[in-house]
Amino acid sequence: MQWKGAPSINVGVQTATEAQPARGQVGGGATSVRVAGFWRRLLAGAVDGAILALLFVVLDVMVSLILRHPLPRLAQLGPDYLVDVAVNGDALAVIGLCVLGMLTFLYFFIFHALRGQTPGKRLLNLRVIDGYGQRPSLPRSLLRTAAYLPSLLLLALGFLWIGFDREKRGLHDWLADTYVVRGAA
Repeated sequence: MQWKGAPSINVGVQTATEAQPARGQVGGGATSVRVAGFWRRLLAGAVDGAILALLFVVLDVMVSLILRHPLPRLAQLGPDYLVDVAVNGDALAVIGLCVLGMLTFLYFFIFHALRGQTPGKRLLNLRVIDGYGQRPSLPRSLLRTAAYLPSLLLLALGFLWIGFDREKRGLHDWLADTYVVRGAA
């Protein structure tokens, strides 16, 4: 049974010198895989976001305790608090936001490069492959992770495009020539 939002694509191992695949196919066409749809990928991203948020909160509390910096009350927390602290020039907050950005970048880069899937993707039985059906190489993983930034710009339209694209690929997938497919390797 195939969902409306999960089309199949053909994946095959071929060398880079072989002919380009036909439109709508990945690789030489040896194996058919189902691409992951928008909602499944969103749920995997939410799991990864929760893991990153928990990691960041633990690090933030540890640094605040070590530096004896007061922790905000729970009622103060939220996006407006982060913006207010960063705009008002609190060096610790600016450093914390930079660390959050670096941790997020490293999280996605390392997991995609080494395993082809983050913990969120693994939980939902998803994996990232390149146009040849293989786990993305280090440069391709680096490009895919860096391409998250333009995907986030303009109200995250690069990610929302996944829901409308025939191959269920976001801007970062198109830029890095990757696919997110169902079924673990």
